Amino acid sequence: MHILMVYGTKEGQTATIIERMAQIVRNQGHQVTACSVKEIPAAFATDTFDAAMVGGSIHMGAYPPQLRTFVTRHRDWLNTAPSGFFTVCMAIQSKNAAERDAAKAYGSRFVEVAQWHPQLIETFAGAVKYTQYNFITRYIMKRITKREGGSTDTARDHEYTDWDAVARFTRQFLETITQMEEARTK
Repeated sequence: MHILMVYGTKEGQTATIIERMAQIVRNQGHQVTACSVKEIPAAFATDTFDAAMVGGSIHMGAYPPQLRTFVTRHRDWLNTAPSGFFTVCMAIQSKNAAERDAAKAYGSRFVEVAQWHPQLIETFAGAVKYTQYNFITRYIMKRITKREGGSTDTARDHEYTDWDAVARFTRQFLETITQMEEARTK
């Protein structure tokens, strides 16, 4: 199978997650094309792919605008091919249950508005990339991270992604593809 993996990211953690997923998929013998939504031309052809995984990070309550454009433009194909969607949002590991619920809701709202029906949806924590932030963002992120019990060492970045959860989600996606393909050929 040839699987398209598309991501929208600001500081790069979503790309790192896609790269890890792509390696798992390749290790299972499948071909992967992974790319940023910023790299995809408007005339991009999806007919050479058998499935898609799409991921996007949340910043200030929104996904990268190019991610919505990609999903809307290719919605018909995404709704017929096996597909999965994941969100990268630090609030998923909040101590506050309402904030965790809100983090999970981003993905559901996104696909609902886009009229896309992926088989799998998940939310992962990302990273706090202090070294990439401007002064004000660093200050805000340090306050939020301190409140949540994370590291406030601004001299380096801190990764909070649960790599075991990423691997489980990726394996579940591959199982879904296999089940859909078996059902289609019966």
